[in-house]
Amino acid sequence: MLCLAEAVQIMPEYIHFIPLMIAFLTGILGPVLLVFVKYKLFKSNKQLERRKTEFRHALEIQDKVNSSLNQLQLKYSLDRLWIAQFHNGGNFWPGNKSMKKMSMTFESTAPGIAADIMKMQNLPVSFLSPVLQKLTDVDTTGITIDVYTEEDYALRSFWETRGIQTVYLFPIKCLESDFIGIFGIDFVKRDGFVSDEIYDQLRAEALLLSGYIAALSVDKSAK
Repeated sequence: MLCLAEAVQIMPEYIHFIPLMIAFLTGILGPVLLVFVKYKLFKSNKQLERRKTEFRHALEIQDKVNSSLNQLQLKYSLDRLWIAQFHNGGNFWPGNKSMKKMSMTFESTAPGIAADIMKMQNLPVSFLSPVLQKLTDVDTTGITIDVYTEEDYALRSFWETRGIQTVYLFPIKCLESDFIGIFGIDFVKRDGFVSDEIYDQLRAEALLLSGYIAALSVDKSAK
């Protein structure tokens, strides 16, 4: 209690210094805080602009992929064209090497052909390993699967239950030749046959799509 009383007595002697201290602190800390706040706002705006740019870039690439698939569908009267990418539930290859799933990310269908994209999500890579092993071969540019002669009954059922009779599959690879996805063509309710000329065109288109998908994969893995 004595100390408190002494402090009360001393306080009036120093109270006139308080405005000076406030002015001093405001003069020193104020500009520093202002600079700090401006820096944080500038950094936040730069990050926001970068994200907007990345988002617009992704939309542009996605539009190119969709347009390519739609044009191919119309030009060659194909039933269903699709692209599937490998991922681990969050990151797309090549952003993370533990890719255990595969999901369809793009699709184009002819009139009267049901869309599959919502059904073909988070497929286990292990289930499709017989097919993927063929596509990963260095010399393989694509494979054709006749569903009715498919020896793997699980895979045969996988396609038959969706009304698919013939499947054309092309590997999608990035510049480092990593296998990052599949470009597929399904013939539904009819046997599918394409000429050598059309097959070469589809194979060339797979290379073009590889560039688009690789760019999208890098954008997604960087976030």
